[in-house]
Amino acid sequence: MYFKHKELSVRQNMIWNMVGSVMGMACQWLISIIVVRLAADMSSAGLYSLAMSVFAIFSPIANFGMYTYIVTDMEDRHTSGEYITISLFTSLIAIVITVCYAAVTCRPNALPIVFSYALYKGIAIVIDIIHAIDQRAHRMDYVGISLGLQGILTLLSFTLVFGATQDLTISILSMALVTLLICILYDLPRTNALSHINLGVSPSKAIKVVTSCSLIVLATMATGAFASIPRQVLSGTMGDAVLGIYASVATPVAIVQVCSTYIYNPLIGYFAESFHKCDRLSFARLAIFTLIGIAAIGITSYLGALILGKPILSLLYGAKVAEYSSLLGLLVLSSVILGVSGFLCNLLVAVRSLRVMTLGSVAALALSIFISEPLIATYGMNGATFALLIASSGSILISCIGIFISARTQFSSR
Repeated sequence: MYFKHKELSVRQNMIWNMVGSVMGMACQWLISIIVVRLAADMSSAGLYSLAMSVFAIFSPIANFGMYTYIVTDMEDRHTSGEYITISLFTSLIAIVITVCYAAVTCRPNALPIVFSYALYKGIAIVIDIIHAIDQRAHRMDYVGISLGLQGILTLLSFTLVFGATQDLTISILSMALVTLLICILYDLPRTNALSHINLGVSPSKAIKVVTSCSLIVLATMATGAFASIPRQVLSGTMGDAVLGIYASVATPVAIVQVCSTYIYNPLIGYFAESFHKCDRLSFARLAIFTLIGIAAIGITSYLGALILGKPILSLLYGAKVAEYSSLLGLLVLSSVILGVSGFLCNLLVAVRSLRVMTLGSVAALALSIFISEPLIATYGMNGATFALLIASSGSILISCIGIFISARTQFSSR
């Protein structure tokens, strides 16, 4: 599947992944700030957050769980071109379903914004599948550079277009165009040099991929839904402006969860390798290293929020948003819990305990549906965070049980 090429070390791959991801995340964060700063009121921020939340429910259909599946596919079951072709179809399906869902659940003025955002993210997810191929080849420098380019250029395009037009739909479409150009001009040529990309896939092979990844998709959709539902309930009960304030405060905190992925994402392949080799010590060391890293990020972020939270919110968004700095403590905790939940879900994929992963995510979704409205009615914006904490904690409990059983079975067989 892969041509001969130079491979980077684990450390180099982690550094490139972290640098590119941080740049991309920082630019996405700045976009949410620019919406607040340049828009006439908080409605634009609320609508942008709503579009993100709605697409998050169906983004697993676009990705279809293939990233981790590709990275841990040690037998080369499918070619790079087949994976990319399937991702093109799944992304298109996800965009259509997102728009249909928005037509039923959102106000009419949100539809074009949801569509444009879904298109933008659909293109970005196809690039993510290309990055999985790069990661398998141990060339995450390509991944890091691509993520950095996407972040910087989409930030520039959004700022220029939104500043000139105040039109959120056109501004997001400009981001989609820039992302498409990066895919065509940067990602595809480099990945093609690692593994020849010949687009196309037979129905039988497509069905094999879909069958293998279907449980991953179901679990990831449930995860996106249980994280999104509290915000949708908040928007429906308290309005777009309140959601805009909540989302603005929450946006800087999201970096905690994202930074967690910088730790475990490059290591997932190594988890799978140590598990299948029955290397108990290596598996345990990787798990301890990952959990300590996530905890360190959480503690540092919590202390930073206590000391600098209000001044930073005031600097970024102004005094109106800074008044809600009391939300930060719970939001940091929820991001840490979500980071741990995301790690455990990926670990369940690595050990091929997909049913347990699905069970945990569906249970969290059920919790989120039942508790979001009463918690928000009782605690306001903090209620949305409480709902997220409780739902994700349920997922973690089930995941831990599943990983313990799988590890005990696998390592005792040696």
